[in-house]
Amino acid sequence: MYDFDKIVDRRNIGACKYIGVPADILPMTIADMEFAPPPEVAEALSRRALSGNYGYTMMTDGDYQAIIDWVHKRHNMEIRREYLLPSCGVLNTMRCSMYALTEPGDKVVVILPLHTPSIKSASMQGRVACESWMKESDDGNYTFDFDDLEKNFASGAKVLMMCAPHNPTGRVWRYEELSKLADLIRKYNVMVISDEIHRDLVFEGNVHIPLASLPDMAERVITVFSPSKTFNLGGCHISSTVIVNDELREKVRAKLYEFGHDCGRPPLFSLIAQTAAYTCGEKYLDEMLVYLNKNIDLAEEYLSGLPVKFRRPEASFLLWVDCRKLNLNTAGLAELLAKAGISADPGHYYDTYKIDGYTGLQHHFRLAVGMSRKLLEPALENLRSVLLKCN
Repeated sequence: MYDFDKIVDRRNIGACKYIGVPADILPMTIADMEFAPPPEVAEALSRRALSGNYGYTMMTDGDYQAIIDWVHKRHNMEIRREYLLPSCGVLNTMRCSMYALTEPGDKVVVILPLHTPSIKSASMQGRVACESWMKESDDGNYTFDFDDLEKNFASGAKVLMMCAPHNPTGRVWRYEELSKLADLIRKYNVMVISDEIHRDLVFEGNVHIPLASLPDMAERVITVFSPSKTFNLGGCHISSTVIVNDELREKVRAKLYEFGHDCGRPPLFSLIAQTAAYTCGEKYLDEMLVYLNKNIDLAEEYLSGLPVKFRRPEASFLLWVDCRKLNLNTAGLAELLAKAGISADPGHYYDTYKIDGYTGLQHHFRLAVGMSRKLLEPALENLRSVLLKCN
């Protein structure tokens, strides 16, 4: 039903990943896709635009029900409406939740490698970020370092900022991993803020398990998700937050209000887009996941036998590519990728929020492959050609 081969020109509409990028470079950087969203979203936005009424708007029963029904259909979970806090984007909500849970000087644990703004969040407003590196196996699989996590929790860290499915590695956490993590969380009475923005983009054979669904975890976890990755609606800045504990939910609501957001009153067109996507987008998502899976097949084919490698992601459209064999610093990696006509995020972006001025060796780069194969295949072919000269 949906044409994911269609190329959408985003260079002249203010798309962040294209700003300042030369016309001969394909940016495979920021984690949004090159696909058009479901046409039902555009139709719903057009209808509202033509209505000529853009006044103050609040969420209706139908808007809430669209979220509840989507989570039930895609994740087999029941959300009580009173637990649902409409919010203004995953990152903003995670920060406000952290401020509600902590005071200046409190320790906040982040698990690395990790999406850069999430690392920075843990040290904002006087909080102290505690970095816990995951363990990596020889085949590129990542899992929690439970001993290191326990050291951080034992040192007094009050909050864990979680990412599930994980960005940038593409891991979908298994029940056994989450169960061991939950044991530590209960033991040290830690609260968790769970970024689940990629939860809908899980490939067949994998199942996203919300940490909040484990025994005795519901009241310890603030879960935040959004349609932004699922339907390429990143510019809408809209999300949903599930908080079971009444007192905590009101604290987070108050903190969001303090920072300028009145829950239940999202931007008008963001709300229209979200409700249309959750109401009409299931078939679109199913077809897109098949298309993305074939994109990853293509990347495996083109990068096979080269001095780079990646472990197939279990979710999302991001490849965490190991480039250690290239032995290149930041400028060298950027130059090599530019010869292939592409740009990608260098690995140090996921080690630290102090990303400017870094000149050291690069261990990975993150490559976004959520695009038409008419764009992707030439890019991969060029990358292969350039990398063959490095062997």
